Amino acid sequence: MRINTLSEHGPAGSLVRADAEVRDAYLGKMTGLADKTSTKVMLADMTVMDQTTFDVDRIKTYMNAVIARLDADWSALQEVSETKAEDVRRIFVRLKSEAFGYVLSVHLSVQFRALLYYKPDARVTGIQKDLAGIEEVARSDGVKIADVGDRLVAERLRRMGYVEPDHAKLFEILYRDELLVSSMTDEVRRAAGDAGMIGSADKQEALLAELNSLLIETYDTTPVMIDDTRLVTGEGGFLYAADIEKTVTDAAGAPAKEGVFDINGMPDAAICEVASRLRQLRDAIVQPA
Repeated sequence: MRINTLSEHGPAGSLVRADAEVRDAYLGKMTGLADKTSTKVMLADMTVMDQTTFDVDRIKTYMNAVIARLDADWSALQEVSETKAEDVRRIFVRLKSEAFGYVLSVHLSVQFRALLYYKPDARVTGIQKDLAGIEEVARSDGVKIADVGDRLVAERLRRMGYVEPDHAKLFEILYRDELLVSSMTDEVRRAAGDAGMIGSADKQEALLAELNSLLIETYDTTPVMIDDTRLVTGEGGFLYAADIEKTVTDAAGAPAKEGVFDINGMPDAAICEVASRLRQLRDAIVQPA
């Protein structure tokens, strides 16, 4: 069960208060780490503008440091990870600690958007002009290659005894003879190559690779705490979630976890220990990055 849904005035009050301390510490720390700085970027129309961003690597380093500061009572369910879904990114880590038959699971996350721009570099203009030239030549060559292909196909079919077959007949001929299709394709390619109509693909690929190297990502988020629902819908912000489960034995005698149980039956010693583990996490969070 989620700790922040429990009553502060019941037996689990110390858990709720410790949970709130971790939440506040995490919000304060992440707000500082995601502090934005200004950088110069360029739009596709060559307009140079100022754009704000923050250091994603700094957040990854910080989350790894939090893991390292926790003692042997804690373990990472997975290492610091990053997800990418179109322009929505997420950096997160999941932690676990067990005490007195109860399992404390913690999710720390930051969600943000990535925006693509060009670096302010005059070379971007040169590449775009070169690519436009290649595309224009390709359109012209495409017409020429089609003319070459039509002529070669007509000549080959005449040699095979067909005199100007209609489209339906031509389709049937090509459908039934894969070797004919393959050999005619090769012949068209050779003729086009001999005529100098093919050869710009490698240059285009190299230019596109160079253009990609001139892209720059900027990152944007909102310095607020979000919940699971807002995380799923792609909102920017920070997530801290702590859940507690009870270790039980299933019908087959195997260990299992129970997420819904009577918190009033949780022993005082277990409550105190889990609250202590939460404060250990708080201390690890507030230390300098």
